[in-house]
Amino acid sequence: MKSKVAFSKTNAQTAAGVADTVRRAMRLVDWSAGIAPASLFLKVNLLSREVMPGQCTSPWVFAGVLAEVRERFPQAEIYYGDCEVSSSPQVEDAVRNWGILEVGERLGARFINLSRCPTREVEVGPVFGRLGIPEVLLDTEALITIPVVKTHCITPFTGALKNQWGMLPWARFKYHPVVHEAIVEVNALFAERMLMGVADMTVAMEGPGPRAGYPKICDVVLASKDLVALDVLAAQYMGFQREEVDFLLYAASAGLGGLEAEVLGDAFEQNVFVRGEGRDYLISRWRDRLDSLPVLRELLVKDWFFKPVGWLASRYARHVWYRRKGRPLAREVCATSGYGAEFSHLLG
Repeated sequence: MKSKVAFSKTNAQTAAGVADTVRRAMRLVDWSAGIAPASLFLKVNLLSREVMPGQCTSPWVFAGVLAEVRERFPQAEIYYGDCEVSSSPQVEDAVRNWGILEVGERLGARFINLSRCPTREVEVGPVFGRLGIPEVLLDTEALITIPVVKTHCITPFTGALKNQWGMLPWARFKYHPVVHEAIVEVNALFAERMLMGVADMTVAMEGPGPRAGYPKICDVVLASKDLVALDVLAAQYMGFQREEVDFLLYAASAGLGGLEAEVLGDAFEQNVFVRGEGRDYLISRWRDRLDSLPVLRELLVKDWFFKPVGWLASRYARHVWYRRKGRPLAREVCATSGYGAEFSHLLG
């Protein structure tokens, strides 16, 4: 049986237009049927403190999801957040810089930095073993993941399943050699309480993502209760075959969802993305070189090696790449689309 996935296009690049698109997508898959959670956690992507459309979950898509959840469950406790990047903590700045904090405060949701909150050790699986997992994620009754869809230099794209990578508080880099298996394992941990995914493709990212790619205006929101089917449709939209993406195949084999999608809403059409090989981004290029050499590959999972290299990489991304490429790309999106009203005041 095919899983239902909403494919909802927005015709208005405005706050109201995006909110209507999000609401339509969620209601097409009957997202709240048969549930009455007292608490929910919304997992956003807050990868970067620097604002460039396509890098992090859009504040308007987040606002659309949060407003729909608040309307349906007015008395529920609602939390949202993400984890720090291990080499350069960014979440506290990102949630403010991207306007997400203001949206949360306006709609009565509480921000949680998942790397700075109480944790509880649980047995995750053979890849991770026992890990300290944020208690809010273990105790909240329902979870909704809200990724921004991007190409990725390792996976090869990031969507609803990969977004749970950011539920691990620290040292995620150690698991890059087994990232596809790791994505499946962390999703299995939360599967029983994962209510749905709402994927932000209003402005997505192509090329050397997930941080240094190029904004791609798509004007699309996807939604599904089946994260595997949602990601399969996102992959097809981007021009990937599902067989190219190991974590999709592994997740389906693990019983986390289906590989066939019944598309609801607007007519589905491809919008092929430039793939993320990383050759245009200095840090990814050097990481690929290290990873190709067996003797040096082991260094990538050592704290004493990765953390200083990661720190340098984050400084390069923030002070060199963003100034030279990121901010000009962001300004171009603002100047050539209706999304300027969403982002231009955040650029500084």
